[in-house]
Formats: sequence, structure tokens, C-alpha cells
Amino acid sequence: MRGLIDATALGAERGGDETMLRGVIRGLGLAAVGDDRFTILADPSVDPLERVSSAQPYRVEPMRHRSGARHFAIDLPRHLAARRRDQDVVFTVTHAPLRSPVPVALMVQDLSFLHLPEAYPFATRQRLQTIVGHQSRRAAAVLTVSEFCRRDLIDSYGLDPLRVHVVPNAIDQPRPLTADRRDRALDVVARAGVDGRFLLYLGNLHPRKNVPAALRAYASARRADPALDDLQFVVAGARWWGSGEAEAAKESPDGRVVFLGRVDDDVRQLLFERAHALVYVSRFEGFGLPPLEAMAASTPVLAADAAAIPEVTGGAALLVDPDDLGAITDGIRRISTDDDLRTDLVERGRARVAHYDLASTGAAARSALSAAAASARVPR
Repeated sequence: MRGLIDATALGAERGGDETMLRGVIRGLGLAAVGDDRFTILADPSVDPLERVSSAQPYRVEPMRHRSGARHFAIDLPRHLAARRRDQDVVFTVTHAPLRSPVPVALMVQDLSFLHLPEAYPFATRQRLQTIVGHQSRRAAAVLTVSEFCRRDLIDSYGLDPLRVHVVPNAIDQPRPLTADRRDRALDVVARAGVDGRFLLYLGNLHPRKNVPAALRAYASARRADPALDDLQFVVAGARWWGSGEAEAAKESPDGRVVFLGRVDDDVRQLLFERAHALVYVSRFEGFGLPPLEAMAASTPVLAADAAAIPEVTGGAALLVDPDDLGAITDGIRRISTDDDLRTDLVERGRARVAHYDLASTGAAARSALSAAAASARVPR
């Protein structure tokens, strides 16, 4: 099989898209058989083969990261037309090329724009609602990251179930930070004002992530339980759009809420390791990486009983209704103070993370790409 992987999103600060792409690339390196060869399109500033165990099945070709309209309407179709005899399938994320001489395997990670349209700016919502369904129906195969999303895609767009494939994310076991890297990460956190026990939210700041509700519940829990007086709440992540987090933080007026903004990989790992618990009460996730990343760092998780999160966490997180402030408040109190619960969640979490390894991701990705390559469905 000869596949083209559009990895131009790498380096564009697109969060879960980048984690998914790197997992697929690394996993395919393990799953490749025979004469499998994969060409990776990536911005020249990015190394798409970072931590790949073997570069044997790969060739990297530069393609600058540009706006989506330019990329999918001009750059990618032009590249495919020039190399139509060299590829059996093209793998793309969220959107497909406007024209393709080879079958398309389209990765759609969630349909939150359909179910929570108010969480998106008008132009973004219109683009996604107009294009994703149309391109999903035309694609040779549609890939997604959870069984929840697979069912959602089939039900929402009337897709043939045989064309929709689950390719789960892969979760790395954290590697110990060297002493100098740990010291630098500790300095970043300390200078921001983190000085003791803390709850953690890590992810993009987006309305569907429900961070204001988590902060209000944290303030309520502290008011109700003196045992939480010293507990901070750290919010780490870049803002996409929306607001409300700063206003909610004012309900804890003693400065115990710390906003770090986007953090690098070392600080990210340190936060997961040192957090008292992860609080992730997002209203809609196609997968939800941070809960599993926290579990890999032996940190207990409070998460939303919504969308794909129960499936992915698999009984290893304390789940609450993300629309019930009282339930979130009670969850924060329990996960912060119940040592038996915390120990149980940590043990369950370690076991759960083992289900999401690179070998499984690679095998699922190769199977889906092979199915697309064998299909006669070539969009025109």
C-alpha cells in the first residue's frame, strides 16, 4: 500500500489534531508490512518523524501550512494530481481535498459543531456544518477516534457502517524529565504562582470544555469544606474562542486560580505528575486525551459523564453530569479528600491507559487505509 498522509496541521497549535496525527504516523511505522510506503506532507519547520521507531516506510515531502481554503482547494489537489500514480490513498483530517484522483480516508474526530453549535463562531460553525457531512459521504473511508463518534457519524450523516472505522488515539507512557528540564518546568510553574496542592484543567479554552463551570464548582467546594482551603486550581491551555473563565475565577477571590496559558511539553508533563486531580468536565468530546494522559501520570481524574468520555475512561474516572454544578462540586470534594477513592482511581487509570497503545492505533489505521485504498470511491 502506498499512502499519502496530510500532516500539515503539525506545528499549527491544533491540540488534539496534532496528537492524533503523531500517533497515527508512529503507529503505522509499527504496523507497516511488505512494501507499504507512506509519504508525509509536513511544514518544513516540523519534524513529522519525531519519536518514530523506524523511518523505513516513510518519505517526508515539504508543504507549507496555509489556510484551509488554500490548502484543500489548491495545494493538496495539485500535489495529488502530480503524483496520482504514486499513491493508493490519501489521509486527511477534518476536511478532504476539493479534488482527488485517489480514494480519500477522512479523519473526523467529533461532531460537536452539530450538537453544540452555540459553542462555535458563526463562520466556523457554517463551514463545518456545510462541508464535513458532504465530504464524509464522498470519502472512501471515514476514520474517527471512538465508538461513540463512529455511531454519531453513521446516525448524523447516514453513512454505511462498513465505511466508518475507529482509529483510537495512542497514549504515551511519560518519560522521566531530566534534572535540568524538570528544574526549568518547576521554575515556570512557581513563577506563575503555583505553590502547593492543585487541581488541574489542561486543554484548549473553548466553550464546550465547560471550564467556567469547573471553576465555579471549585469555589463552591472550597466554601463548603475547610479541608480544601489550600487547594489551588491551575488552568493550562490556549484560548480558541469564547470567554467566561476569568469571571468564574473571581468566585475564588484569594488568587487560588492560576491561568498558565499554553504550556510546552515539559511543563505539561510536570503538571500532570504533580496535580492532586484532573478536572475535565467537558460537555462534548470525541475522545478526550487529557484524562488518559493524567491516568498515565498516576493522577486521579474527575470527568464528565458525556459523549465519548465514559467509553474512553472505561470506569477509571469519577464521572459527573457536566450540566449539574452541584454534582461537579461534590465530585471535586470527593476526589480531593477521599484517599481510598483516589487510590482506586489511580490503579484503575494505570490499567485503562494500557488499552491505548501505538500498536493498536497503527493496526487500526492501516486497516482503515487499506479499506479505503481498495474502494472504488474516488471523489471528483
